[in-house]
Amino acid sequence: MSSHHGTSTVQALYRTFILPALQSRRISHQKPSHATLPKRRTFSTTPSRLVYRGSAGKTFKAEERTQKWDDEITSRIIHLVDPATNKLAPQPSTRYDILNTLDRKTHRLIQVTPDPKPDSPEAYNFIPVCKIVSKKDLFDSERRRRINEKERKADSKKVASVKTLELNWAIEVGDLKHRLERMGEFLAEGRRVEIVLAAKKQGRKATRAECEGLLRRIGEVVEGVRGARELKGLEGKMGGFATLVLQGKTASGQESGGEG
Repeated sequence: MSSHHGTSTVQALYRTFILPALQSRRISHQKPSHATLPKRRTFSTTPSRLVYRGSAGKTFKAEERTQKWDDEITSRIIHLVDPATNKLAPQPSTRYDILNTLDRKTHRLIQVTPDPKPDSPEAYNFIPVCKIVSKKDLFDSERRRRINEKERKADSKKVASVKTLELNWAIEVGDLKHRLERMGEFLAEGRRVEIVLAAKKQGRKATRAECEGLLRRIGEVVEGVRGARELKGLEGKMGGFATLVLQGKTASGQESGGEG
């Protein structure tokens, strides 16, 4: 066998068995491409989120906040509000000294004044105003705010939903009693009530004394509901078509403004 034939055989075997194995090992040891590398986590500029937990472990819905707390405060020197007088202390303090003596289980340090823009003139000698707040007081304050907000939204819905009652000037006594009771219920709920007064096309016409008596009965019901008032006086013709708008007192104690 010639040496040339032997060399060709070796080369063929190398290309068939050895070379594919080497290429496979080389591919497996290559570094992953940039597309497969895990993305680096970027710093988020979203405001911190505030979560309150009650004594029973109840967690309130997170709220965005803009005030800095404790170690979030970056200024080394701060103006501290005296908890006893609610006035600034005579001399500034260092943030480190305040946090070092603060019981963080029950209290936290809050920056009251926001940081100025970095390129503003105030940023050079800026010393923020901070105060020590009880976590319990902060929790109670947030709970009251949520209750007030809930009542305000409920009041808005009540005012937005106007109840309309139609009365005939010559209405029967029994029917009038029922309608006035409904009107009183609406006013007690803090709702706005529009009274539509009209005469029947066919039927007995009310006398002026009856018309005045009907308006007097309506006024008595309004006076009997605490906080209720006449929002818009009688408009139209007595004995004919006329309207009257009443308003009950809202749960938050703020009455809606008049119309027109």
